[in-house]
Amino acid sequence: MARLCDALDEFTTVGGQHVIDAPQRWSQGRTLYGGMTAALCYEAAKRQCGVQSALRSAQFMFAGPASGTLSFRAEVLRSGRSSTTVAVDCASDAAFAARATFVFGADRNSQVDMSAAVRPDAPRVPEDCPPFIAATGGFHDNFELRLADGSALFSGGPASFMVWARFRDPQDVDAVTALLALADALPPAAMAAFPAPAPISTMSWTVDVAHIPASMDGWHLLASESDHTLNGYSMQAMSLRDATGRHLASGRQVVAIFI
Repeated sequence: MARLCDALDEFTTVGGQHVIDAPQRWSQGRTLYGGMTAALCYEAAKRQCGVQSALRSAQFMFAGPASGTLSFRAEVLRSGRSSTTVAVDCASDAAFAARATFVFGADRNSQVDMSAAVRPDAPRVPEDCPPFIAATGGFHDNFELRLADGSALFSGGPASFMVWARFRDPQDVDAVTALLALADALPPAAMAAFPAPAPISTMSWTVDVAHIPASMDGWHLLASESDHTLNGYSMQAMSLRDATGRHLASGRQVVAIFI
C-alpha cells in the first residue's frame, strides 16, 4: 500500500511548475490511475493559485499516459466575487497527458436546503460483503473494495454495481485530494458486462462536489452505472456517499473499451 501524503511529499516546485515522478504504487498499467492524476492536478491548483473557496466542480480530460516525470502548470482563468476558475495542464516527460479545470466557489446564503442524508440502498454492511477486486500489485492495492450490490466484474451481467470502499491506510491529506483519489477507485461499470477481462481507457471525467467532509477515512459507498455503451465507448454515471448516506460527489465518465 501507499499513502497519498507520502506521494505528495515528493511533489516539488521547479521553475514555476509542480513536478513529481509518477508513483508506481498508484499506477495502472503504463499510466497513473486517473483518480491520482486528478488529485495531483488539484494539489497543483491549490498550491500554485492559493484559492481559499471550496471546490464545487472539476473536469478532467485524459489525453495520454501519465508516467515518468510529471509536471503540472496551473493558472487562474478568472476570479470573480464568489467563484474562481483554475486550469491545470499535466505533461508526462514533456508530452501532454491531462488537462483539468476546477471551479471554486464561496458559500452563499440560501433559502433552499435539500442536503439531508439518505441512507445508502446497499443491502449489506461492508463486513458482510465479498471482496470486489483481488490484489493486483497496482493502485487498487491502496483500497479495500467490497461488492454491496450489482454485478461482479466480467460476469456478463448488467453494467452497474455498488461498492463499499475505503483507503487501506489513513491518508493525512487535504480531504478534497483524498475525495478525488477515492471517487475514481472503481473500474468502469461496463466491465461488469464484459465476458472476459479486456483493456479500457478513461477519456474524460466530470466531478461535482456536494459536500467536503473533514476526512475521507472510513467506509464510503461508491456507485457506478453505464447508461450507454456502443461502438467501443461507454458513458457512465457515478456517485460517492459517506457511510451515513450523505452525498459527497456525483460524476460522469466517458470510457473507451477494447472488447
